[in-house]
Parts: sequence; C-alpha cells; structure tokens
Amino acid sequence: MYKLDKKDHILLFELDRNSRQSINQIAKRTKLSRDVVSYRIKQLEAHQIIRGYITLIDFTKLGYQIVRLYLKLQNTTPEIENRIIQNLLQEKNIMTAYRTDGKYDLAIGFLVKDIRIYQKTYERFLQKYRQYIVEKNFSLFMDFIQYTRNYLVEKNIYDYTALSTGSFQPYAYDTKDLELLNALSTNARITLLQLANHLHMTPTGVKYKLQNLQKNKVIVAYKLILDYHQLGYEYYKIDLDIEDLSIIPALNEYITRHPNILYRDITVGGSDFEFDGEFKNQDDFYTMINEIKSLFPGKIRHYFYYKALKIYKYSYFPQTILLS
Repeated sequence: MYKLDKKDHILLFELDRNSRQSINQIAKRTKLSRDVVSYRIKQLEAHQIIRGYITLIDFTKLGYQIVRLYLKLQNTTPEIENRIIQNLLQEKNIMTAYRTDGKYDLAIGFLVKDIRIYQKTYERFLQKYRQYIVEKNFSLFMDFIQYTRNYLVEKNIYDYTALSTGSFQPYAYDTKDLELLNALSTNARITLLQLANHLHMTPTGVKYKLQNLQKNKVIVAYKLILDYHQLGYEYYKIDLDIEDLSIIPALNEYITRHPNILYRDITVGGSDFEFDGEFKNQDDFYTMINEIKSLFPGKIRHYFYYKALKIYKYSYFPQTILLS
C-alpha cells in the first residue's frame, strides 16, 4: 500500500473538489510548487490511488431519471450469480451494478427516459431469473446530492458544498453537447484542444459549449475517482426509517457536516432518509450510527445498510444516451 502524507491528502481533497483545476490553480490553493503538485499527482495516478477524473452530470436536464433496483438472491451458486450479473451488464441503460453485503445482494441503477423502458428490461430479466429472486425493492431517484471527501483534510479547510443532480429542468441540448459530455464524463482533465480535435470543432466553439453546460448546471462538478480501499476505507450505504419526519432537515445538516458522508439519495419508494459514506472500519461506522441515535432519541425506527463488496459497472455516461 502506497504511503500517503499530509500533502497527498490535500491534493486529493482539491481534486475531489474540482478535478478540472489546472496544476497552477492547485499549486496556488495548496501553497505547493507547480513541480511538486505535478509530480505528486503523477505518483498518485501511477499507484492507482487516483483512478480517474469524472464529470458529475445532472441527467434530469437531459430528460433522464435514475431507477434503483435492490435484489436479494436465493438458491444460487457462484456460477448462477455470475450469469445473473453478466445478463444485467448487457443492458445498455444500466448505470451502476454493485455486489453488496447486507440486506440485499445486488444494487442496480438504471438510467431511462421513460419508466416503461425500465419495466421492459426488468420483465426480460425476471423471465430468466425469477426463481433466484427472494426479495426486491424498486425506487425512483428524485435527487442525488454529492459532498466533498472532507475526511481527507483537517477541519479548518472542510468544504461543505452540496451538489445536486436532480433539477428536472430541461436543457435544449444537441448532438455535439452529448459528444462533449461523453468525452468529459471519464476524463474531466481533458484539454480544450483535445476536446476540439475529438469533436472536430474549434477550441473556441468547445469552450462556448462547455461554458453553457456549466452555466446551466448540466455539468454540476468535476470529481475524483479515488481508490478508497488503498486509503483504508470501506463504502457503506445507509437507509433510515424515521418515526418523526420533521427531523429530516436536522439529519440533512448532520450528514452535510460529517466528513465521511459523500452522498444523499432522495427517492420515491426508498427509505425515509438515505446516505452513503466511506469509513475506516465498522467501529467508525457504528460510532456514526450511535451518534445519530443519541442526537435523535426515539426518532429512528430502524436502519439497514450494505457494504459495497464489488463494483461490476459504474458508467458515468451510459451508452443508452448516445443511442437515443
């Protein structure tokens, strides 16, 4: 495991805040020299602590919605489970696919323009594998809110910005916008010149489109893909069922300011309050749960969680968008 120091953590924090920052901008913010910043980033990439740089897109502005499906399996073997997963991965509208440890075995995310498209996909899947499904849960995302990995740095430089991807305000996009978003989706640090060559446009034309996408918040942010395992962390997804829904604003304030919480999911058909985080170990996770119980005594009916064991797919720009 590559040993990180304080300067590495600050660099990761800055790239998690805005992975499209230039080397000069990062050097200014971190008070490190340009050469030191460049060298350390290359080292973090070489050791695959930095796995990539992605663009956070509000797909609702393009007319899409996220559908989540949880599955609990029964009477399977490793071979059957592999067939189930491979079958799901062939679907072009699947955005995410996780193997999980907890209440459910699989967590699948679909990106669709029409809920009927999801239903047809799901029905095809059930025709083959219904006998192996003992429990399922389906929900629609209304918003997916993302926070900064504040656990990387000291409290005095925490960034409490909350990034929403659920505006549902249509944006009049064209084919070149989609090509630009696709190119940026898995390489947020790509240069304007590279984008211009890829899109067969002038750099000025690309810059204009990029600024429009940012101004209209189709592009919400540029983020970091971090191998949290190499930092000694585990990924947890937590669902709370709440006795008194009036505590939701206070709960939201709590997770916004908690350094280990990365996401909040606002859903129809899911739990009352859902969020995700990266924790050092299960003890740290339970410390957070017990703190919530203490802050809101008698208000949390129960909770369940899962740990992400394996990511089979995480597409930042599903193929279905380019085919529509």
